[in-house]
Amino acid sequence: MSGGPRVAKAKALNRSWFAHALTLGPLLVWCAGCGVGAGSVTRMADGVRYEGRFINAEAYAAYLQGVEHEARGQFNEALAAYLEAHAEDPDSPEIWARIGAVRCASSEPKAGPAAARAAFERGLKTDPSYHGNYFERARCAERAQDFTSALRDATAAVARRPEDEPANLLVARALHALGKGLEARAWLEAYRSYQPTSGESERALESARGLAANRVSSSSVASSNARSEAFDELRSGRTERARQQAQIELEADSSNADAWIAALVACDALHDEPCFEAAISRLQTPSLSPSSTALGYLRELLTRRAGVPLGF
Repeated sequence: MSGGPRVAKAKALNRSWFAHALTLGPLLVWCAGCGVGAGSVTRMADGVRYEGRFINAEAYAAYLQGVEHEARGQFNEALAAYLEAHAEDPDSPEIWARIGAVRCASSEPKAGPAAARAAFERGLKTDPSYHGNYFERARCAERAQDFTSALRDATAAVARRPEDEPANLLVARALHALGKGLEARAWLEAYRSYQPTSGESERALESARGLAANRVSSSSVASSNARSEAFDELRSGRTERARQQAQIELEADSSNADAWIAALVACDALHDEPCFEAAISRLQTPSLSPSSTALGYLRELLTRRAGVPLGF
């Protein structure tokens, strides 16, 4: 169906809800740039154009109404609109993410985190590769102060969309809430080292550091070759020599992200927490993004210390 009163309503909503919806980030992935076609639809997500399945105009219009209501905190109305969108488009994991999110945020007696759980599970069953249900379930768990579950789902969201800033920030908050302040800072430092960040990320990092943060805007592509000889020592099992080599390299160039990661890995392997904490403070604004070798070591380190898998 390509016309009718609901489509007209969608066009009118485009003018009024857009400013509100921009503050909600994940909401736009499903509907941004949708066009009606016979077999597929072209969408834009994070500046990337891709072809997806067809979404009819009725589902699109109902979803837009849900976005409008959710942006205004009208959760009952948002839920009704999202359920209507689901009736028109039952194969959408994105709609289930929104249903779960508004159920979790609502103060109604039958709403809340427990009521949201079924929606997230339906969304994950529909498409386990979609990051949005993991992220929204993590936000819901954080609201319920279940930080262990929040950490698990936030890292699952990052594994599926490593550049997603809200998911990375949620990982750091969950780690901090679980008493893993050093790991939270290491996570934020790692994210900052390979992804340009916003003011919100910089403020989170500044808080984690306990001192003023330098702003970073780096678009360097990670090299496949390590830029620290300390990794040779680590591979040979000479952990103390690896630490010494990394410290020498950092003294020569405090912006060497590879040497910084090697120092963290060596200190952790030596079970030297003062060394690990001191190493976190050593890195200045990276001159280059970490190499793929360094990122592999960092992934293993954070997985071990945070107790959850990571895929970046």
